[in-house]
Amino acid sequence: MFKVACLRFGVLGPLAVTTGEGAPVSLRGNRLPALLSELLFNANRAVSIGRLVEVLWGDEPPKSYVSNLHTYISRLRERLDGVPIDLVPGGYRIGVDTEELDLLVFRAEAQAGRETADPATAAAHFRRALDQWRGTDFHQPHLELEAVRLEAERIMVVEEWVDASLAAGHAAAVIGELEAFVRLYPLRERFAAQLMEALTRCGRRAEALAVYQRTRRELVDQLGIEPGPQLRALQARILG
Repeated sequence: MFKVACLRFGVLGPLAVTTGEGAPVSLRGNRLPALLSELLFNANRAVSIGRLVEVLWGDEPPKSYVSNLHTYISRLRERLDGVPIDLVPGGYRIGVDTEELDLLVFRAEAQAGRETADPATAAAHFRRALDQWRGTDFHQPHLELEAVRLEAERIMVVEEWVDASLAAGHAAAVIGELEAFVRLYPLRERFAAQLMEALTRCGRRAEALAVYQRTRRELVDQLGIEPGPQLRALQARILG
């Protein structure tokens, strides 16, 4: 199908659909947003009819669920004038270009960051990837597992952004966000280690050592374990 629409889709946060001029496109009710979000999380790939039925009706689909699904697909096509939503072997598939969907931009920029050897360039790609996120609440119950997987992806890119920024000599630029992530994930030793490294490079050794002590307390109190060898070695280096 030839695409004539110029729409921008956002799924890294509450579902958003906007025109090329930035005007929002409304989708009435609950089922059209649920249907679109499932298709977009699998953009350019087939989503089975069984999965779409489950998204729309859970464990209690109507007897005429196939025709009802076709009706909702038709309504979605009308709202997204020109965006291809095709019936293909295996189910339905929405076709979008990378720049039209924040999830695809996020993954493309993250991959570009991994493929470059220049730390500053890599950090810029990772930053653009992270800037696609508008939140972590997708407002769709059927996306709970996808949300968990995506949060893991986001955390990995944050860590890669920090590593690249440190390698590029931009320690001060990462401290604020790292502090927020350490508060959110107090048991994640890599975030603590990165924050300690950034603080140390900025001449803030006492604060770096305080991060170690807080992380150690969290690990001992919640998991009954001591920090791992990487964190202990970093503490020893800062002390030495």
